[in-house]
Amino acid sequence: MNALKSLGKLVWGGKDCPEMFKLSSGVLYELRPTAKVVRKCLYKDCELSIRQTTVAHQYQLIATCVLDEGEDDLNDVLDDERAFLIGTELRFVSTTFEGAGGFRWQDESAGLEYEYIVDTKLINKPTRDAFALAVARCAWERANSKPYTQAAEKDITRIIQQAEDEDIDRMLEQVKIEDEDLGAATAVRPKPSAAKASTPKGAATAAAVVPPKWELPPEPSEMADGEAIVSTLGELYLFDARNGEFVQVAKEVALSVVETEAYTYWMNVASNERSYSSQLIEPEMNAVFNHDHGSLIWNYFDDNRAYSFSVVAADSKHYEALHQGMTRAAYETLNREPWAKATVSSQDYILDAYEEDADMLPVPDSWGSDDEVLSDGEQPAAESHSKSEHQIVESEEDDDSDNDSSSSSSESEEEDEIDQIFRKEPVPQGVKTTKAEVDDSSSEESESESESESESESEDSDGQSAVSGDSDTEGAKRLADASAVNSKLAVGYKHGRSFVVRGSQIGVFKHTDGDDIVFDTTINRVDDTHGREFTPSSVLLHEQDSTLVLMDKQRPNDLYKMDLEYGKVVEEWRVHEDVPTVAVAPNTKFSQMTGEKTLVGLSHNMLYRIDPRLGGNNQIVQNEQQAYTTKSDFTSAATTDSGAVAVGSAKGDIRLFDRLGVRAKTALPALGEAILGIDVTSDGRYVVATCKTYLLLIDTKVPDDSAGRTGFQRSFPQAQKPAPKRLQLKPEHVVYMGAPIAFTPAKFNQSPDGNSSEKTIVTSTGPFVITWNLRRVLGTGRGDAYHIKQYPDVVVADNFRFGQDKSIVVTLPNDVQSVRRSQLAKPTRESLMVRPSGAGGLLSPRDSIVDAPY
Repeated sequence: MNALKSLGKLVWGGKDCPEMFKLSSGVLYELRPTAKVVRKCLYKDCELSIRQTTVAHQYQLIATCVLDEGEDDLNDVLDDERAFLIGTELRFVSTTFEGAGGFRWQDESAGLEYEYIVDTKLINKPTRDAFALAVARCAWERANSKPYTQAAEKDITRIIQQAEDEDIDRMLEQVKIEDEDLGAATAVRPKPSAAKASTPKGAATAAAVVPPKWELPPEPSEMADGEAIVSTLGELYLFDARNGEFVQVAKEVALSVVETEAYTYWMNVASNERSYSSQLIEPEMNAVFNHDHGSLIWNYFDDNRAYSFSVVAADSKHYEALHQGMTRAAYETLNREPWAKATVSSQDYILDAYEEDADMLPVPDSWGSDDEVLSDGEQPAAESHSKSEHQIVESEEDDDSDNDSSSSSSESEEEDEIDQIFRKEPVPQGVKTTKAEVDDSSSEESESESESESESESEDSDGQSAVSGDSDTEGAKRLADASAVNSKLAVGYKHGRSFVVRGSQIGVFKHTDGDDIVFDTTINRVDDTHGREFTPSSVLLHEQDSTLVLMDKQRPNDLYKMDLEYGKVVEEWRVHEDVPTVAVAPNTKFSQMTGEKTLVGLSHNMLYRIDPRLGGNNQIVQNEQQAYTTKSDFTSAATTDSGAVAVGSAKGDIRLFDRLGVRAKTALPALGEAILGIDVTSDGRYVVATCKTYLLLIDTKVPDDSAGRTGFQRSFPQAQKPAPKRLQLKPEHVVYMGAPIAFTPAKFNQSPDGNSSEKTIVTSTGPFVITWNLRRVLGTGRGDAYHIKQYPDVVVADNFRFGQDKSIVVTLPNDVQSVRRSQLAKPTRESLMVRPSGAGGLLSPRDSIVDAPY
């Protein structure tokens, strides 16, 4: 009770002070979850207060618009105040938006929700907690017609907890997995078998502990039947999304891995009382092993919902058996070959990759102290393991402090609110345009500033504008491209331009000095030299950003050179009659900044140099090619500043070449998942390979090499292959996200100044952009220490602005944005919830959405 009385007159005031508690700085939003525009800004500067009414024990929540100086005379004509009767039906809860704290409540009579977001620099978390407590007191008084001083502390806290539980229930009901995602994450179970999951001898009967307020997935009707390759005992936990922690489900279960047919494995979890899960072992499980805790955490998808289970092994022997059995099953499933066929060193490499707390990778001496590693509140590896493995959602107070420290005081609130969204229709025929227009009805001043800035910059447009097509075909062209969406992104270093592919069009966007991005112009039609229209499947900036090298998946033997001054394909290169190219890379990491003519090409089993100056039907340099007799299934390549090449394959292996025309110096074993993209730091020290459900970070420095060479320059000793670090999302976070992971190709920030500035990795999955701080990963040994930001639609491509990591270019199907890296924050329950709108798309946090290209 003392806690309730501690606020004194500040909160409760007296009879001569009707406003008992006031928050003086915030923004008021109106939320309409089923409308096309789901978030509307009502008051950009708003006070939120609690006011007594003339009726005993009844209070109002008052949101008042604060007018600027000189606008007082508008009070009579403006809707400058909203009032809400405080009661339990208000469902007043704490919330966050764009990393800032605040409150959300419901107006049942109008069918609306409201959100009040504060300036966290002025109103800290203890003050917000005090305000929420005051609202709960008011609700209790109205429900009981008594002064709050007669309430027990638990009665007041019960009101707060009940509102939070109802809010979480409502959000969880909206977290549904799309049918196609569910199909990818689940599989048809084998034909029914009467056999239950095999339970090892000695398994004692243990009563199940039902987690409070949380629903277990339906019990499997049948368990997969087959030869058990491993059976272990342990405790079973289920992630409770309400409390952000794991709760014990059963004190003892048997986890069995069974082979139902050749190279097909299922994992069964059951106790003597019931069966909990039977699922195919596949990447969507997002399995994470932790040696220190002797645990396995994974995702389970059923009935359009995501779950996260954890089994803590009975002892170290059970854990080792589980770790090796699951790793073997995953390897054989993905590689379609026996585990025993892999060498011992390869098996160790794979086992290390599947374990969360493998040894930390070394931090280069040139990076200096660990100050930056720990700057965001991260603990050293030794300390982080002392925390409970099952406490995973960071507190809002931590998030507030992180965001406060990372946000620049010189950036306006208005910029944070609109988050630099710029969209534009294709340029009309015959108009050469560089003027950008902002579509944000809530910010006319910001719009006019952006237009004037763009107009001034258009006077020296650097020859980057393209001329549109014929007027007779323009209207038909727009109709033909109505179904096209943004797909590819290329970020330039020169003229501050980025290029986005949308069907057979290419949008040109301009970066401003304030880390903004504005629409510039459109290349309205991409044709080859024969006049055949095509959609580029790959784009690469070349020759000091004066040209784009394009690929067309319908004609994989050819490359196309587009002159960006004219916006036309001016050359068509036949690489080779019999060699279809699957990917191209620059000759060196930063050769786009030079006049270099050659490129690195990749076919399914061949790495080669392309020199367009050779002409004819074979432009492969003969002494700079390396072919493999077996189908290697190469998928992607990346180059270092010296021209060394890293190559990934659909089989999951990685090859490191010091130059073209020779065999790889290093071949790293395949974990099984296909490499979807690969990148490397300029000095070749670190490689990041993207798989569907995780990133693989590899330190290529050869241990104990006196010359400090990397795996590009010499082979690793057989017993000293690098220990890979898997960067992946926590299975617990996937529960909130509600869909299996599917990463886009990850990129290091580009730094022509050297590796000391290449310190951040960016990727995306679904509507989330995610970054890892490279120094923090290396310094703490944690692959799950990431920052994240949710967008209103699926992210199709992303990359850092050239030469820095302060801003990220984010491409959505119908939008291109620039976001400051400081706006990404540690994951929280609310920041991860994907809530569908009534219009069928993802919930948009924006004030207005325009269905226009880019």
